[in-house]
Amino acid sequence: MKVLILVCIILIFASCSNKQISEKDLFSEATLKSERDKFYYNTINQTILVSLSLPLNDSTEKKYLSAFWAMELIQFRNQVTDSAIKKSLNEFESRSTEFQRALLELIYALYQDEFRKEIESLIPKINNPKLFAMCIHYLRNSIANDRLLQMTFDFESKFMKAEEDPIIKMLKLDLENNFKKNLPPPQFLDLFKNKFLSNRLVIFSIQRVNREYPGLLVIKTPEGKFLRNDKGEIFSIPQLARAVSGLPSYITNGNTPEGFFSIQGIDVSKNVFIGPTPNLQLVLPFEVKPSTYFHNEITDSIWRFEFYDNLIPQSWKNHYPIYEAYFAGKAGRNEIIAHGTTINPDFYKDKSYFPFTPSLGCLTTKEIWSDETGQPIESDQIKFFNALAKFKSLNGFFIVVNIDNQYSSVEIKEIKNFILQAEGSL
Repeated sequence: MKVLILVCIILIFASCSNKQISEKDLFSEATLKSERDKFYYNTINQTILVSLSLPLNDSTEKKYLSAFWAMELIQFRNQVTDSAIKKSLNEFESRSTEFQRALLELIYALYQDEFRKEIESLIPKINNPKLFAMCIHYLRNSIANDRLLQMTFDFESKFMKAEEDPIIKMLKLDLENNFKKNLPPPQFLDLFKNKFLSNRLVIFSIQRVNREYPGLLVIKTPEGKFLRNDKGEIFSIPQLARAVSGLPSYITNGNTPEGFFSIQGIDVSKNVFIGPTPNLQLVLPFEVKPSTYFHNEITDSIWRFEFYDNLIPQSWKNHYPIYEAYFAGKAGRNEIIAHGTTINPDFYKDKSYFPFTPSLGCLTTKEIWSDETGQPIESDQIKFFNALAKFKSLNGFFIVVNIDNQYSSVEIKEIKNFILQAEGSL
């Protein structure tokens, strides 16, 4: 009953742009110590070990899929799981495409470089663009880039041209740019003062190419100024754009794509891992019709590349990562939102992004919950929601962009001068 009441309260807040919430307004039973201990025990001993001890066949595939996802979530592997993965790889060709994709995702996430020979041997047998791209990315640390590019050309000649498939197109661009390592730094000032986005709310999530570290979110008001906090400082909150798989953005469950998302309002998720804090609803191109994406400023029902391209400043036209959102949407990615988290951060305590928790491709903020009361102790998502509550309308865009490839969290000092210059150009 307590949970139901609190969810109703949050829904009221979410529908009223001038309402604020605090930590005392929220409760998540899943964050209590007893619940977290029970979840961890059951996940290992039932979802993972029991499932992977079953013989692999058509009727047990879904059990294996659940186990694969659970292993990624809690970062778990042992001799039983290792044996099951080897068995699954041996039967790869006889399994469903869904199973093959989930298996490759798990191997990419938890078994980096351990199955190089096995994955390389699969490539000539694969005719699915998504599975092929996953294999190529898995091999990127063990096979020369030129050879990987040749494999991609061979795939094109047999199955799918880059012009016909968004995944192969983005894969080729990645390979041709050596997986983004040789890209010049973007012109952030041009992005921040983009005239096409005048009179709109624009939220920027500034990230690293290396998504092992949190990025930083800032908000540009429809008046062209960047939001300030009560101290007069530029409002910002850290935000993680890493998927638990670590896969590239145009692959299912991969990292958050770079580029332009359309803001579609506030919601409260029923997903126990996202939790009760209001989240920002985002959509990619192709996920909705253009009229919805552009808030009825474009009335077409069919997507055309120029619709998205018109959003991009001239100096960014040749910076292919800014088009990831377009091609990720064309490849079928969806349901990427900006949310909080009730996942136990201890699953990732040895990671550089701890205490943030990764997602399935969404953008996540840091939320620390009391395992005694089930209420948040610290929540950047609440700060984010309360900042958004100041605006009469949320019709606008959310832009994810990588600033460079440093091995550190993004800090406001790195973009402050660009922000001040953009404001000074008004």
